[in-house]
Amino acid sequence: MPHPLIDRYHNDLARALQHGKSTNEQSVRGYFWNLLNEYARKQNLEVVLEVSIMGTHGVKVRPDGALLNSWGIDLGYWESKDTKDDLEEEIDKKRRKGYPLHNALFEDTQTAVLYQYGEEVLRTSMRDSDGLDRLLLQWLGFKSAVVTNFEKALADFTTDIPKLLERLQSELEHASGKNKEFIAARETFLELCRHEINPDVSEADVREMLIQHLLTAELFQKVFDEPDFHRENNIARELEKLLGTVFDRERRKNLLGSIEHYYDAINAAAAGITDHHEKQKFLKVLYENFYKAYNPKAADRLGVEYTPNEIVRFMVRATDHLLHQHFGVSLSDENVDILDPATGTGTYVCEIIDQLRPDKLAHKYLNGIHANEVAILPYYVANLNIEFTYKQKMGHYKAFPNLCFVDTLDNTDAFAHSMGKLAQNIARSGHLFQLTSENSDRIKRQNSRKISVVIGNPPYNANQQSENDNNKNRTYAIIDQRIKDTFIRHSTAQKTKAYDMYTRFYRWAMDRMDRNGIVAFITNRSFIESRTMDGFRKCVQDEFAHAYIIDTHSDVRANPKIAGTTHNVFGIQTGVALMFLVRKEEKSGPCRIFYTELEEEWRKEEKLEWFRTQDDFGKLPFRQITPDKKNNWSERSDFEDFIPVADKEVKSGRSEKALFKLFCWGNSSNRDEWMYDPDESEERRKAKHLIDTWNGLQAKSDKTFPGTIKWSQDLKTKFSRGIKAKYSAPLIKEAYWRPFAKVYWYADPLFNDRLTENHTR
Repeated sequence: MPHPLIDRYHNDLARALQHGKSTNEQSVRGYFWNLLNEYARKQNLEVVLEVSIMGTHGVKVRPDGALLNSWGIDLGYWESKDTKDDLEEEIDKKRRKGYPLHNALFEDTQTAVLYQYGEEVLRTSMRDSDGLDRLLLQWLGFKSAVVTNFEKALADFTTDIPKLLERLQSELEHASGKNKEFIAARETFLELCRHEINPDVSEADVREMLIQHLLTAELFQKVFDEPDFHRENNIARELEKLLGTVFDRERRKNLLGSIEHYYDAINAAAAGITDHHEKQKFLKVLYENFYKAYNPKAADRLGVEYTPNEIVRFMVRATDHLLHQHFGVSLSDENVDILDPATGTGTYVCEIIDQLRPDKLAHKYLNGIHANEVAILPYYVANLNIEFTYKQKMGHYKAFPNLCFVDTLDNTDAFAHSMGKLAQNIARSGHLFQLTSENSDRIKRQNSRKISVVIGNPPYNANQQSENDNNKNRTYAIIDQRIKDTFIRHSTAQKTKAYDMYTRFYRWAMDRMDRNGIVAFITNRSFIESRTMDGFRKCVQDEFAHAYIIDTHSDVRANPKIAGTTHNVFGIQTGVALMFLVRKEEKSGPCRIFYTELEEEWRKEEKLEWFRTQDDFGKLPFRQITPDKKNNWSERSDFEDFIPVADKEVKSGRSEKALFKLFCWGNSSNRDEWMYDPDESEERRKAKHLIDTWNGLQAKSDKTFPGTIKWSQDLKTKFSRGIKAKYSAPLIKEAYWRPFAKVYWYADPLFNDRLTENHTR
């Protein structure tokens, strides 16, 4: 049976030896490492070099490679030797040092030996392709009891959590009506939240925070070994007081009994992760999976996707490079304040702590690094992650005083530091300063600083796909007005999606940062070439001196030959790009825009490896882009010179340069599957069924908008007015649909959202 990957390994190793390369371990192990990862990545696994793991003697050991799953959990390890070593003697040495042999692969380029459960189970010549293939597959397929229990607990969690949530919600709703102590405490906390997070926080949001807090308290005690965290953290402390009015210790323990095994499995899996960076990865994936199982709508609305460590590290180092290049300073300097406005699990702040000079870190940690988070669960994870990272580097614990529990987009009080008089017209007159708490003190302290660097991964999501989702993003009056006055004002597009979350964060960051500084974001890549983002590009050109773009492509909708799970750095459908914007107070000339791109066909692992190996930002193969008069950055800008299909000037009679003189939106039903059908009798049946369903819901006054009807905002408004429907046979008309198929259409204005110059006869 052919084994092309193993054959390539043999050829590469032979070629290297033929050209006189050393045969020592460091020289030859790279070839086998590549082979291991070729096999591992087919199963969504990774072999990471020299990661610390917990040995059998209770101390850390560092094998040549660790086999890790997507959670960063150790599944096995690999030790490479060269032919000068006695393989049997080396295996015995590792055993005596405490190297675990639950799933251990040893090789010396001649022989491969596999140990499982402490015993040798397979040995083969590495020239035997069939034997080596069999050994590698057995190594990769091994699962310890810890990993098996962990995977089972994750599967059980998605089944158990809805029942537990229902019970917790019922308990809290009961307390909301009967428990006077709880009601008083909740109102105090709710007032704090409305001033410090955002003014739209509701009682339901507070209930959500309480449930998340309750579910995660045990998690932090076990994974972090931090039993006091929920008593010492400023937000956790307030939530604990509130929960104490409803649940005593015994009742709380009984409630969580159904998912106790979940926490135990997490604790057992995390116990073996001793490498700091791998523990961060474990926590990020844990948070993402927990949140998506617990509240999938909120996860979608908040854009819950963690940033791979390779990209985070690249962005932090690139920002440090650009600070030195353009301003002669570094991230370590005291006068450079750094802010992560959507910190999630705190990955960027942790990487910044790792990068800073130790002699500068203590002051910077307390005064110059800031972060915001709006969801309670990642807020907790970030707090502990940041403090753990500091302790690892400095050797002692120090509380992180600059993490704010706040909705960044709602916190515009600091704009005066960068926007002058304009801020006075749009800021909310210091509304965050009306109440006193530790969290509000943190927000005020952050707002008093001049921010030189804004860095991070803003939420990605745009608008809900369907009104039936009932999962809209909230509006942000000030930021949305700023977008309207800038990005949209300068846009020539007839329709814009400039209110996406990532464009809101760009607008916020551009207004918040100081007169000299850097914005570094990884976001949706549509800003590069989308017609609707021409106004955004114009503002970048006007407000910044330099822009550096790294385009990872991977837009699955534009290229059906690739897949998000295999080619996109986030495993999503939307294309991704990084941009570094450099603002200079003394800007001379137009913005200089530099662009480089990764190969569209590269797999996710190849793209992450590219980021991992780029040590010098200044040597990246950037090419300079010269925007055209319509603010296009794409090289395909001659598109605008083509004759348009339709044009407003032609419709109004002021021009004749278009293919069609008349154009309009036509009818927009927002429920075509109900309103159109090629069969007249079938359309009549569907219309009557829709009307019966509508009138039945009206009779019940059911305002939950069940999925039995395809809802839109327009239809919800009509429903709220109590409008009754009545079937009318003359409203069945012939019409052209999408755009040239003749069908039958039920033309009732009640169920069609927009009737304009339509296509009916």
